[in-house]
Amino acid sequence: MDIIKRMTWIIIGVWILFCLLTVNYNGPFFDESIYITAGERTFEGHGYSDGYMTWFAGSLIWPVLAGLGYKLAGLAGTRIVAVLLSTATFVAVVQAADNLFGRKASFWTAVALALSGPFASLARLGVYDVPALTGMAVSFWAVTALIKWDHRLWLLVAAVSFTLGMFSKYPMGMMLFPLLGVIFTQRRGKALLDAGIFGLISTAIVLVFFLPMRDQFSALASWQVINRPNFGVEVRTIGFALFYLSLVPAVFALGGWFAAKGKRGLATVLLLSLAIWPAYHLLSGNPVGPNKHVVFGFLFAYPLVGLAFSTLWESPWGKALLPKAAVLLSVAGLAVLGVVQLDQADRAWPDVRAASDYLLTHVEPGELLLINESWPYTMYLYTEERIQSPWDVFDSYRVTHGESEIDLCDYDWFVDTQGSYAWPEPILDTIAGCDTFEEVYAMDSTVVGLGGNLNFVTYPIHTVIWKNVHEN
Repeated sequence: MDIIKRMTWIIIGVWILFCLLTVNYNGPFFDESIYITAGERTFEGHGYSDGYMTWFAGSLIWPVLAGLGYKLAGLAGTRIVAVLLSTATFVAVVQAADNLFGRKASFWTAVALALSGPFASLARLGVYDVPALTGMAVSFWAVTALIKWDHRLWLLVAAVSFTLGMFSKYPMGMMLFPLLGVIFTQRRGKALLDAGIFGLISTAIVLVFFLPMRDQFSALASWQVINRPNFGVEVRTIGFALFYLSLVPAVFALGGWFAAKGKRGLATVLLLSLAIWPAYHLLSGNPVGPNKHVVFGFLFAYPLVGLAFSTLWESPWGKALLPKAAVLLSVAGLAVLGVVQLDQADRAWPDVRAASDYLLTHVEPGELLLINESWPYTMYLYTEERIQSPWDVFDSYRVTHGESEIDLCDYDWFVDTQGSYAWPEPILDTIAGCDTFEEVYAMDSTVVGLGGNLNFVTYPIHTVIWKNVHEN
């Protein structure tokens, strides 16, 4: 193994170690809790009957993996599974850069990707974006291997990986466009047959998944149409977040585009991959997950970043130290930006572990709870057998959509956590009018978020727990 390859693996190893040592950075993210609970229910035989796939934009692939990790080591276990999958993602992108632009570009790709705050944040988050990312990355690597070695067995790897990634999170199927773009720019006369083979393999797998569960897929399509909350986030705020997360990688990737002489068509496809998810979020006004979704574009663009750095490092005037100094300064800037973005992402939601611990020690089986930010609490209460079913917890959506069959004053617990799913005022007024709920616990958790003035601000999230004392 040559020195460049060895150094590349050292970078990947240090990145893995960092991720593993920092998985306890915050309490459970709302979506993490959903997937872990769904995984536990799937192990118990309720995965299909609970109807998760009528409102998940993905299959039960990740919930099963998340639940397995949680059984082994709690929330940290789920996040370790995510890190392991993300390591496969990292290696696949670096190998793709090697196949397309050479070993030196792959080394600098590893350096740049290791310093990406959005990538490290997603890599340590137990959400279904992670296996989707891995599927797309492995598919990208397999496509580049097809280009390098001209063996269509790689199409099988590419199609299977892509399809499994898409079934982890359905919208990620849009990454088919850059994958096909790479094939058509590099395979020329063979591209049409390649695309046909890819499509046949992928379609066969889709049918195997779709046919047994088509009723839930149909329900999902209807639910997605009517359930598009924007949480009061303005389009300009979405645009700023995307600009903040994508600008620096885009600038360096543009440098790689200029350096990709003789491969401009390929470089154009890789560069435009950065625009897929920003365009989606801006056109749809959807504020959910741009910090995660931009990473899918990074998969294809970061080999260009590596090419830009390697080209500058090896430039003809490199004997004067200016180009190398420019690369090292850029890397230092990426490191600072990465640390800042990672810290912001890690503190983007409240840590409710202390409040959950209080409920775990006081809630009795059979009691019913009203909790607006429900799933982080539900996960702990259900996996620790303090409630008989996840559906013993009612949130704002379930109450306002008529799923509650009892009067609000008859619930045993009421929890109000400030956040994205605030209790409507009529519900708060009803609870206040019951005159039987007694405040028993309160806590604050500090979060970081993008404010309306487009500045990141630190502010407290207040949580209050009330116990219904009507029986006393």
